Amino acid sequence: MALSNAEKMRRRRERQKAAQQNPRARKEALKPTEDELAPYLKSSFAEFLKERSSNTLFYESLHWCGVEVDVNLENDDPDFEKASEWPEWSGLEASSLNVATGLVGAFIDAAKELSVLINEYKLQEIDEAMKTASPADKVRLEYMRKPLTRKTSHFFPVIQVKTD
Repeated sequence: MALSNAEKMRRRRERQKAAQQNPRARKEALKPTEDELAPYLKSSFAEFLKERSSNTLFYESLHWCGVEVDVNLENDDPDFEKASEWPEWSGLEASSLNVATGLVGAFIDAAKELSVLINEYKLQEIDEAMKTASPADKVRLEYMRKPLTRKTSHFFPVIQVKTD
């Protein structure tokens, strides 16, 4: 069942208020919501994707590193079995666009977590090596360690239309 505009706004205000009061609630504020652009979308995302399928490497890129996506985004109603297990999907239709939007969030979260683990591992190994390193090696190790203490940014096109 689709939510009314008033209900969407009420839920959004609740999420924003919770995010300000509790840092852990910030994650709640990032849950998938119905896109406010939806009433203006005339064709489906699945149709759009089908037209461009010969020029996209989405599935191939993931397959190359051993990640299989068991959902066909070129289907208007993709078979998304896990939707019922995710409370943040309650009230959302498992459309191709909503599933694709959810995948983007999941991939970003997974990439962040994996990068943190890789970074912590490298820093830990450098710190261990510095304990027994010669003075010259300590200088080299410190040069290797310094870039690992920085953050990097990756920019993506905006996929959610939100009005404030």
